[in-house]
Amino acid sequence: MTFRFNFSTRALRWLAAILPIVFWAMVLAAQFLFFPATWNFQAAIFELAAMALAATLFSFWIFQIVQEREREVQRRSQQLTALHDAAIALTTELELTTVLQKVVDLSRDLVSARYGALGVLEENGRYIEQFITSGITPEQRALLGVPPRGHGLLGALIHEGKAILIPDIQTDPRSVGFPPNHPPMKSLLGVPIRFKGRVIGDLYATDKIALDGSYTVFTQQDQEILEMFATQAAIAIENAQLYRQRQQLVVLQERERFGMDLHDGIIQSIYAIGLQLEDAQSRIDTEPQEATPRVHRAILGLNDVIRDIRNYILDLRPQRFQGRDLKRGLEELTRDLRANTFLNVSLTADAVEPELLTPEQTVEILHLAQEALTNVRKHARASRVELDLVRDADAILLTIQDNGIGIGDVKREHGSGNGLPNMRERARAARGELNVERAEPNGTRVELRIPIKPTHTFSL
Repeated sequence: MTFRFNFSTRALRWLAAILPIVFWAMVLAAQFLFFPATWNFQAAIFELAAMALAATLFSFWIFQIVQEREREVQRRSQQLTALHDAAIALTTELELTTVLQKVVDLSRDLVSARYGALGVLEENGRYIEQFITSGITPEQRALLGVPPRGHGLLGALIHEGKAILIPDIQTDPRSVGFPPNHPPMKSLLGVPIRFKGRVIGDLYATDKIALDGSYTVFTQQDQEILEMFATQAAIAIENAQLYRQRQQLVVLQERERFGMDLHDGIIQSIYAIGLQLEDAQSRIDTEPQEATPRVHRAILGLNDVIRDIRNYILDLRPQRFQGRDLKRGLEELTRDLRANTFLNVSLTADAVEPELLTPEQTVEILHLAQEALTNVRKHARASRVELDLVRDADAILLTIQDNGIGIGDVKREHGSGNGLPNMRERARAARGELNVERAEPNGTRVELRIPIKPTHTFSL
């Protein structure tokens, strides 16, 4: 028969204190029974009291250590569980922008940080190409200016390639301080993200939140957890980059197929028009009244071919928008749409100073607008489309809204396709934020927001 006893830590603490006292009391009792001549009551009481005090103090000291170890094991277990959950959460996403944001959000949660950031390095690994933040609002982020390139402590992590644990940022000699509007930060934990021996980015966490809500410093255990998560993040980021490359290849293949299909269609259309003209020619002398409508239909067919060729050129020629400013490019797109459809197209556009956008950003925005208008023309069944370009103090906002069947119905009828991923890719390349949603009461609303470049930078 097996007996199992379940004791709490509190019960064991008192048991460890009481058992030595009971044992010593039994020793004193045996001494009194077998050696009464040598037994001294006052000495026995003193020995028993001393034993009780010593046993109690020793038990409480030992079990204080045991409880601290239990709490540490529990914290480590919770962090490992959170690490496992975070790794699982990363596998549910493949879109690169979403993966990067999820990496920094999860890393901040893992170490209970007030703020977090992810710096994705350039191909040469020397400077930060993308800087994704967590814990600050978009409005706060806009006030911080141009993202850091890799100076101060951020640069130290890039160049040294190993984790840094800083209790006070401002007292570290490598710190270059904070710019205006930057939230106060004190402690810093940073770890590199490595993939196949190459550093592809860095994770940063600042101001650890204690259980009572105050801010404290990060521990070595936090660093170990974040380093383990960085390994998982590297795999997720690499997978997302490979997925993006695959999607880009799919887009190129689809455009090539589209070009080939359109080319074949144009040849077939021209061949059919040639047959119509030959037939009309043969009827001119004998049946002139029959030849005239055939020539007219041939002319209409040629107009259709010209329209198809024009669309082919506009869709596939990569240098189309080079040298355009944003307003003139949008005017050209709307003019082409009016010329080739029965849509009622309107454009309201503020003037955008050329220095606010790079030429590359302008090209990407115009290509995104072209993609959105192509989707309206092909799938929306709309009668009206409105373009609105607004420039305010913080951003340039482009809105394209139609009154068609709406994005949900388009997806059900035609599938998701590559139009929306292409637009998201264009938005990312332009360093903008894209939102596509159903409009009210009907139709689709495409909104692209491009933050305007401030004149100051920030770094740690």
